[in-house]
Amino acid sequence: MLNNKSNMLIILMINLSLIFIDLSSASSMFLPPKTALVIGFEETYDISLLANSLTDNGISSTLIIPNGYDIYEHLVEVDVIKLNFTIDKTSTIEAKALKACESLISDEKILKTIGEIQPTFVIFPALRHDGCLLPWTKYIGSIPVIWSLGIEEEHYAMEKTKFGIPISTDGIYDRFWENIHHKTIIGRSKNNYITPAMNLIKKYIKNYEANQDNIDDLYSNVELLFWAGDSILRNSFASLTQRFVETGCHHCRGPKPLPDDLQKSLIDFRLGTIVVLLDETYAELIKGVARQLPQGRQGQAIIWKTKLTKFPTEKPDNLFLHSNVDRQDLIGYSRTRVLLCHCKDTEFLEAIYHGTPIICVAKNPYDMLNDKRAVKLGMGISLANEYTVEKIIDTIANIHDNKNYREAGRMVSQSIRDRPIPSTDKLIFWLDWIARNDKNIIEFSAIDRATSVKTFAEDVQLYIGILIGALFGILFATTSALSWYLQKKTNKPTRMKLKRHNK
Repeated sequence: MLNNKSNMLIILMINLSLIFIDLSSASSMFLPPKTALVIGFEETYDISLLANSLTDNGISSTLIIPNGYDIYEHLVEVDVIKLNFTIDKTSTIEAKALKACESLISDEKILKTIGEIQPTFVIFPALRHDGCLLPWTKYIGSIPVIWSLGIEEEHYAMEKTKFGIPISTDGIYDRFWENIHHKTIIGRSKNNYITPAMNLIKKYIKNYEANQDNIDDLYSNVELLFWAGDSILRNSFASLTQRFVETGCHHCRGPKPLPDDLQKSLIDFRLGTIVVLLDETYAELIKGVARQLPQGRQGQAIIWKTKLTKFPTEKPDNLFLHSNVDRQDLIGYSRTRVLLCHCKDTEFLEAIYHGTPIICVAKNPYDMLNDKRAVKLGMGISLANEYTVEKIIDTIANIHDNKNYREAGRMVSQSIRDRPIPSTDKLIFWLDWIARNDKNIIEFSAIDRATSVKTFAEDVQLYIGILIGALFGILFATTSALSWYLQKKTNKPTRMKLKRHNK
């Protein structure tokens, strides 16, 4: 009797297992575990943050970057593959990207590893990556996902994917030169990167004919674009599809306690801490600022996140160096009063998320735009290209003594935190969606990407141009006719006098 019951129980369990297997295989929502290959030949620190966010949310990630490039210091369960190649430091950025591409597609060991991973997605920037990675992604049978960070990359990705149209509030002169600049970047990438990269694909991947695809055909297979910015920074595009996804600050989180030794050092300074994220070339400027700040227990400390293990010269007692601490833990530290940085997009977003007032030491025109944005948001003071010790000291004092900057930072922080759908949730949802629907993509937008998009404003400008042209044409014709008539009338008496004289 006992054996019969045991047999019946076993049979029942087997039947239930078969039923569950049958249901899961029949469901369109069932998918095997997803894996992502995240590749970056430049901006490697920021793209490593993306790989870490994916792994944190259940998508196993492998990061591929050139050897010696920066990555996030606290990657968790992210496998890192480093590309080994040598190139002259004076080489162009396109030449470096081509060398990285060749190192990737020619390394049999890497290709074997990727074959074992069988990545569901390959995520990479468009600019100086597409000519290599779009055909290569198609060859390995993965889903291409474009990731864009920075103004140049955003415009390039939008031009290629046709997921949105550019918008601008600048004047006609600025818009004209901005458009010329972006068209120059596209042309330079095509000539100096895309064509040579696709030749490399033909060289190293024998059974893949790269000449069967042009770059536009390959972009037609791209169904997802991650924008690593945020509308609180700028809004340069009008989206034409839901698959243009805003994912800026996907990695942002609350601060964790600082390392014990650093915490003990900083807490002795009662006026708080200045966090510095500047390059090593600004060492003397940072030292000068530290010396001019209030000293001793009643003073302020500077914590500089840097790779330097030792200061080049004798450093002040209130200046501390640290290479391994997470910058969000510094920016969000309760005693942080000001963030001094270059105002790159990711740094700026982290400052916004934590509500920390910011001072920008801009290195390029795009950093200067973020500087202006910080001033407009009320959480920063512009140095106006005056990067001197005295100017920075005065600015720090103004921010420290005026609570309005901290209050503006708090309000901006609340606006980015209090959103119905966090960036991380959007990131994961759309990767899940594209994995489920890759073979059966439904275009939510009625606009075909192959069709050029026109706006009502462009129509109005065309009609105004035609009207103005017509008015000028009429005015020119009238003036010409009047001039001819007057000239003819003036010349008539002269001709009559000549006739009389001849007689």
